[in-house]
Amino acid sequence: MRKYDLTINSTDYEVIVKKVTDSEVVAEVNGLEHTVSIKKVQQLVLPESVPKAPPKQVSGSSTSLSATPSMPSADSVIAPMPGQIKSIFVREGDKVTAGQKLLIMEAMKLENKLPATRDGIVKKILVRDGDIVSQGQELILIG
Repeated sequence: MRKYDLTINSTDYEVIVKKVTDSEVVAEVNGLEHTVSIKKVQQLVLPESVPKAPPKQVSGSSTSLSATPSMPSADSVIAPMPGQIKSIFVREGDKVTAGQKLLIMEAMKLENKLPATRDGIVKKILVRDGDIVSQGQELILIG
């Protein structure tokens, strides 16, 4: 569950999101429970989160850049399919080992335990409990 204290057009609202499924959201708004149908879910990318183009290759250099900025890093934990984040077991800065369970993601009514891809330190957690994620989306970065 998540609680939001919102102000919309100078009116305060307390919103508690009680349940999120693929088809609906159950939320309590200022004490009244509402069931909201979901028509469509989209993953939006904010302009400041779009990766910048890689540096241009200097002429005469023998190395080439093979990875594109939109590709997930090998040091990322990636959503294997669309779903919802149910639990996160680590924090940024935690030391993890390859295979260690980092989070649980629910997809198609099943809980998927997603492990660390390698030994390292959790550099960035890109999701929160309750987030809806897309297939291939980066969830956690390990450095």
